[in-house]
Amino acid sequence: MENKITLSPSNLTFLWHSCKRCFYNHHVHKNRRPMIMPLVGKMATLSEEWFLDKETQDIDTSLPLGKIISTQKSLKTPIETNEELFRSYSISGKTDLLIEFSDGTFGIFDCKNSAGDSDKSWMYYTQLAAYKYCFEKMGLGEVSQLGLIYQIIDGFYKDEKGANHFTTEQKFVEVDPNMDQFIKLLSNVIQCLESEIAPNSSPKCSYCKFAEKYNETLS
Repeated sequence: MENKITLSPSNLTFLWHSCKRCFYNHHVHKNRRPMIMPLVGKMATLSEEWFLDKETQDIDTSLPLGKIISTQKSLKTPIETNEELFRSYSISGKTDLLIEFSDGTFGIFDCKNSAGDSDKSWMYYTQLAAYKYCFEKMGLGEVSQLGLIYQIIDGFYKDEKGANHFTTEQKFVEVDPNMDQFIKLLSNVIQCLESEIAPNSSPKCSYCKFAEKYNETLS
């Protein structure tokens, strides 16, 4: 089995919470579950590129003064633990937007696209907390604020030249870092991955159901 495991903030957010069996198999046995979202990724990239070098007031007027200084900032750090483990663990990922505030602290914001005005900060919290964990463990500075920038699709039109455009309403939501909760989550994740037996699949996991039926056809 793999002795070194690298966890991504997105897998800690989506894969861990959707199906722990898939999460285990992804990291321990390298059985990758398809999770590609090319359209969402392209829209997020376009948002990130626009925000680069802008002021925080361009995000939300309630934010402290600061500037967006980087997109796709690479972060990686070992996970610190006092437990004796069979494997070593680290977290690696790339932030959407890195903000430097005028007081010298930093903010990490994620760009999200949505079809409706619904706050999912409870779901994206883990991803942002993972970025904060990495950033501070790497000694890059103090992360004083985490947040989500939603682009909520609300219209479509053609301009006078015939080009097509989608329009969005921008909404900022601050996310509570709650690092104590995140550390507990990491402990649960490591405990799961240290086991020699994969956990049960989620009852709602369509990928596990498909894999089970496929294996039945081979037996």
